[in-house]
Amino acid sequence: MSAALEGTKVIDMGWLMVGPESARYLADLGAQVVKAESSVRIDPLRTLGPFKDGRSGHNRSLSYHAINAGKRSVLLDLKHPRGIEAFLRLVRWADVLIESFAAGVIDSLGLSFEELRQQNARLIMVSTSLLGRTGPEAKGTSGTGITGSAFAGATNLLGWPDRAPCGPYGPWTDSVAPRFIVASIIAALRRRRRTGEGCYLDAAQAECGIQFLLPAYYDYAVNGRAPERRGAAGSPLRCPSGVYRCAGEDRWVAIDASCDAQWQAFRRVVGEPLARGELDTLVGRLRHREEIDGAIGAWTEGKTSHEIEGELQAVGVAAHVVSTSQDLADDEDLHRESYFRSIHDPEVGDAITRGPTFRLHRTPHVPTKAGPRLGDSSREILMTMAGYSASEIDALERDGAIR
Repeated sequence: MSAALEGTKVIDMGWLMVGPESARYLADLGAQVVKAESSVRIDPLRTLGPFKDGRSGHNRSLSYHAINAGKRSVLLDLKHPRGIEAFLRLVRWADVLIESFAAGVIDSLGLSFEELRQQNARLIMVSTSLLGRTGPEAKGTSGTGITGSAFAGATNLLGWPDRAPCGPYGPWTDSVAPRFIVASIIAALRRRRRTGEGCYLDAAQAECGIQFLLPAYYDYAVNGRAPERRGAAGSPLRCPSGVYRCAGEDRWVAIDASCDAQWQAFRRVVGEPLARGELDTLVGRLRHREEIDGAIGAWTEGKTSHEIEGELQAVGVAAHVVSTSQDLADDEDLHRESYFRSIHDPEVGDAITRGPTFRLHRTPHVPTKAGPRLGDSSREILMTMAGYSASEIDALERDGAIR
């Protein structure tokens, strides 16, 4: 059976993570994805490690390969008139175009949606930037996942009350936004099947991040209560809920036994320190949170994180090791589900990348190749998708439109 998006043609003009990751999801569903890029201004992700064997190079970044697996690359200089002409030919071929320039840049190139729809009325175009394309702060504002999480409010919430905010892992909104973008693209494809019309999608990455902080936002908007940074503590509305130190160097376990049934199972495992009747209700536990956390910490410090996870999961209590990179690399479930995939690249050689983060039962599909080398398919793409002859492509190369 054909893959879910087989036959869907995508141009990926993004760089770093949000645009390319969105296109990677489409490739995982069977779409044909062309990465349109330039050697004049290289995707910064190509320059970021880790690199195979520690040897840097524009085609050797393992992060780049993970986010761009399954694509092909075409080089075009969009500041060259003939580069623009070649790009417009690809637009006529495409179903979906994803771009992640700062607001206003794509328009300055003469490639706004209004202009591109004249070339292809069925085109679905996605623009994604930190604050989107409209609003008083959007134009001229650029940023990364770090600034996106700061705008969304996540940075302010993470850390300890008496210290500066530390924020989430760097590309936080970069990881969040593609989920919204891909869902919107699939909805737009469904709409186009019904109406025959393309459309324009504007995705503000920071706004995507706000969706995960709605309780904190609404508590202030409605009640005037601003949440405080809580360090390693979990939700202020759940107890016990948090991260606890275990035996071993810098080893931790996350535990949540907030509902009454899980609490009863949990306290049977831990024993006497948690046996008091006044702790049987959530209200009682919230009143004695510090005492409960202290008792749990004393119990977990004498056991390994994996031992605690197994013991608590066996009685239905939510618990999991705070995984290190090594834990993930060795995880039996991830290997059994083929999350890790072996790839071979002419320059990198044999390496590991990730497979799809979802699996469709009737139409499974996985990328069959690593991320594309810079311009690895330029001639083939321009010939088969843009309709150029070999001699015309030679002329484009001589003129500097392909670079």
